[in-house]
Amino acid sequence: MKKIIFALLPLFSLAACATGPSLESRMAAYTGDTTTQLVESLGVPDKQITVNGVEYLAYVQRHEVLDPGFYGGGGFYGPYGYGRPFYGAATFYDPGFPPEINDETCTITFVLKAGRVESFTLRGGDCS
Repeated sequence: MKKIIFALLPLFSLAACATGPSLESRMAAYTGDTTTQLVESLGVPDKQITVNGVEYLAYVQRHEVLDPGFYGGGGFYGPYGYGRPFYGAATFYDPGFPPEINDETCTITFVLKAGRVESFTLRGGDCS
């Protein structure tokens, strides 16, 4: 039994590192699709414009990420200042950093010529 476990261990470690296809490769699969097929797959675009017979459809993906911040402790009264834990409430002398909500976005813009997807672009800090 131990031999089987040791034999399968490398496979389990590789499976833990496995990830799905990237956003770029998933969007590349839509190249050649019609406008109708694209909208059926991804839904109604957030932005749409036609310029000189070329249609642009943009999808915006956004999500919020909470940065919990950091509160120092103590000021001049040691690491526990006034009996509070180190990560507890900030003091007058050491306010720390308050929590923040960061809005991360990725805009996927498809270029359609003659009703078919010709290319696409990814823009934003969350396009991985």
